[in-house]
Amino acid sequence: MNEFIRNNSEKIIEDLAKFIAIPSVSGKADEYGVYGKPVADAFTVLAKEARDLGLEVEDLGYALRISIGEGDETFLVVAHGDVVPAGEGWTRPAYELTRENGILYGRGVLDDKGAAVAAMYSLAAVKNSGAVPKMRVSLVVGGDEECGMSDMHRYVEENGLPDYALTPDASFPITNAELGFVFGKFVFENVKENGDVKLISLKGGRAVNCVAEKCECRIAGNKEVYDYISSLSEELLAPEIAYDEKGEITVLCRGVSAHGSVPEKGRSAVMDLLSVLEKTFNKFGAENSFLAFTEKYVKGTEGEALGINCKDEFSGKLSVNFGMCSYENGTGEVTMDSRTPISADAFAISDKLEVIAEENGGKYIPDRNGNGIRIPEDSPFMVSVAKSYEKATGKPCGFVCERGSTYAKAFCGKCVAFGPADEGNKAVCGNMHAPDEYISEEALISLSEIYAQVIEDFCC
Repeated sequence: MNEFIRNNSEKIIEDLAKFIAIPSVSGKADEYGVYGKPVADAFTVLAKEARDLGLEVEDLGYALRISIGEGDETFLVVAHGDVVPAGEGWTRPAYELTRENGILYGRGVLDDKGAAVAAMYSLAAVKNSGAVPKMRVSLVVGGDEECGMSDMHRYVEENGLPDYALTPDASFPITNAELGFVFGKFVFENVKENGDVKLISLKGGRAVNCVAEKCECRIAGNKEVYDYISSLSEELLAPEIAYDEKGEITVLCRGVSAHGSVPEKGRSAVMDLLSVLEKTFNKFGAENSFLAFTEKYVKGTEGEALGINCKDEFSGKLSVNFGMCSYENGTGEVTMDSRTPISADAFAISDKLEVIAEENGGKYIPDRNGNGIRIPEDSPFMVSVAKSYEKATGKPCGFVCERGSTYAKAFCGKCVAFGPADEGNKAVCGNMHAPDEYISEEALISLSEIYAQVIEDFCC
C-alpha cells in the first residue's frame, strides 16, 4: 500500500491542485447544487479523480461518497470540500496550490481538501493491494462543514449512523473528545441614539468561526471627534482614519486572524474598533443602545462579561469569539462562536444568552448548539486505530481533546477526529482559517499511508 501511495505522490499533489483551484465556500442552494456552484464544481473534480482510480462514486448532491468493499458493517472516512473565505493577508494565491521547499500552500490544503484527496488515495491503495474489506468502506466528502454541518446531519438521516467513522479534520494522534459549541447572534433593531455623535455603519469579520481580521465604520461627528479618535489610534492595528467636509469620519483597522475555537491566538479587529467607538461615544456624551450592549458584553475570549465562563479539568476553559459585527440603518448585529467544556450544558448557556439580550433591549438568535463528546480510549475501535497509527508512524499514539468542532459531532459517538497532521508541529502544518494555510508534502503523503493502514487492519 505504501509503495502505491509513494509512487503516486506527485499525482496526489496534482489532484489536490485541481481541488484547491475551486473557491468552494459553502453557499445557498442554486440550480448548480445544494451548496452552490463552487461546491458542486469541487465535487465534480474529485469525482472524476476517484473514478480514474477505479473507485465507486456516488454524487449525493450535498456530499460525495467514494467507496470500496462490501459488507453489513460500514466504515466511513468523513472529510469536507468546502472552505472558509480566503480573507486578506495572503502572500501566495489563496486558490492556487503553491509548492515551496516541500510545503504546500493554499486555502484548504490543511482544512480539509488535502485530507480528502489523501484519504481517497488510501482507499485506492487498499483496493490495489488486493486486500478485501469485510465491510463497506466509504470516503464521504461534504459541502457544509464550515457553515453548520447540515450535510452530515442529512447523511445520517438518509443512511443511518455508520458502525465506525474517522474524520481527518483535527490533529494527530486521536481526538476522541471534542468540546461543545454555542453559535448564534445578538440582534438589536431600532437602536436608540442620542447626542451629536452617531454611528452610521459598521462592518467587520468574514466568518463566524474566524477572529475578525478587518473592521471599518462611518461616524457622524465633527473635527474634535476626529481628533479624539486619532488620539486612540494606538489601540488599533494598522488604522486608517479620515474626516471629510460632510462631517463624516471613517475608521478602518486590522486584526490578526485565528480559528474561532482559539480566539486568544488572534486579535479581533471587531473588538478593537468597538472599544474605540465606546470610548468616543462616552467622551462626547452620546448614546447608542447597540454600542452600550457591546461595551458591557462583547469583551474578552472566555465569556466572563456574559457570565458564562466555566471550565473543567479534562477539556479546559470555555472560549468566545465575536467573529462578525455589522450596523446599518439602526440595526446592529454581532455573531458569537463559543466552545464549551464537555461538562457544560451548551443549551443552558444558549438560553442564558437569550435572557441577557432581552434584558438589554435586543434578542439572541441561536444558530446551533451541541454538547461535547468523548469516546472511551479503551474501546476496541480506539485501541485498533491507535495500534495502526503506531505501526504506520513508529510513534506512540495518545488521545487528545479538541477545541474545534468537526464532523464527529454529527455521528453521535460513532466518529472521532484523526489527523491530518500534528498541529503542534509548525514544521508540518499551520494557519488554519488564516492566510497562507499550509501542510508539508510529507505530512500529506503520510496521512494517506496512516489511513490505508487503519483500513487494512480494521476493515479487512
